[in-house]
Parts: sequence; C-alpha cells; structure tokens
Amino acid sequence: MVTDMLPKCVILTEAKVHDIQVGKTIQFDPGDLLIIDRGYIDYIWLRTLHQKGVWFVTRLKSNACFEVIETLENPDPERVLTDQIIRLNSDHGLNSYPDTLRRVHYRDPETGKEYVFLTNRFDLSALAIADLYRQRWQIELFFKWVKQNLKIKTFYGNSRNAVLIQIWTALIAYLLLFWLKIKSTINIGILELSRLIQATLMERRSLWEFICPKKRPPSSFDNQIPLFNFCAGH
Repeated sequence: MVTDMLPKCVILTEAKVHDIQVGKTIQFDPGDLLIIDRGYIDYIWLRTLHQKGVWFVTRLKSNACFEVIETLENPDPERVLTDQIIRLNSDHGLNSYPDTLRRVHYRDPETGKEYVFLTNRFDLSALAIADLYRQRWQIELFFKWVKQNLKIKTFYGNSRNAVLIQIWTALIAYLLLFWLKIKSTINIGILELSRLIQATLMERRSLWEFICPKKRPPSSFDNQIPLFNFCAGH
C-alpha cells in the first residue's frame, strides 16, 4: 500500500485480464521502484524497465535457469542464505535479459520460510531488499481490509456500472478514512475510526473533537494550586 502508503493509481479491469497486461501500459519514470510478485515476471519487460532506469524487486521463479557470476559478502548469514550476482542462462532468459541480476536468498527468522528475490538493485543490502519486498504485503492487507469493512465482498448490482460505482465508493471511503487517521492526534486505527463514524453518523457532533481533542488551557486557579499546596506545607 507508513503514512504515505496511499494508492496513486487505480485501474479496474475484468478478472480475465492478467495484471502484467495492465502493468505494461503504465509509464514509469527513472528512479521508480516496482515491488512486484512472480506474476509480473516477463524478462523482456523487466529489461525494458532496467534500460529506462526503473528499479524492480520481485521473486525468482523456482524453475529459473541461471549461472552465478559472483557471490557477494554476507554479513548476516542467519537471515541471508546467499547474496549473488547471476545471469540467466536459458535460451529464452539470455535473449530476453542478457544483463546481470541480483539473487537474494532470504530466510524469515520468525516463520522460518525462505524466499528468493530477484532485483536489478546492487546498491542496497540484502536485508534491505528483503524488507522492500515485505512492504508489498501492505497491498494484500489493503484489499483485505476494503473487502471486509467496506461492504465490497458482495455487490448490490450486476451491471458493469453498478459494480464500478460500488468499488470506487469503497476506495474513496478508504482514502478518506486514511486521511483522517493521518490528521488525527490520537492513536486510532482505520477500523476503529470507521466504527466511530458509523456510531455517530446520525448525531450532530464534530468528528474532529474525537480524533483531534484539544487540551483544556490551564486557568489561573490551576496555576495557584501548586503554590497553595507549597505554602500550606510550610
């Protein structure tokens, strides 16, 4: 999806349209970083991104054929099993992406699961690469939250227009809730915030009083209490 994890672009398609077909239509600028899953692996497309100066971090497919060019220094062998510079050596891979890539084999210390990342970034540490890909999970949490809390699990209409209206309404509601969370001065989650709004929706009350409570300014009497106690003690 960190306070700036907000969608910048939303493209709605039919379920039969593969994600990578949409990804190829988006224009990325040099310096952009794409964190994508294995469904986006198209070596020709990835090399096009690389030539434009666009960074990417993805997961290497288990059947990928490659040769190790260099094994990099690994200061954290417990979490980073291998950190290598590789080159694809299958006929398709070599023709599609002849440049070198970086392969990071990472083991999550909490779950014990192992992940193999593929990236064209050589300037970051292996742990930084793993942490970048972990941020992609925010996307899954975003869709899960929207489905569970914004009534988008089932649709009220079957027409294309009805479905689009419901989806756009849910996204707008999420963005507004996230914006209120950022602006609030109390520690409140989006779920608690949405329940608060639902509970007070028909009441004539200011939402800002809940999420941005103001401290009562001290009165002159409040300032005199410590002095009074001090004098009384002596």
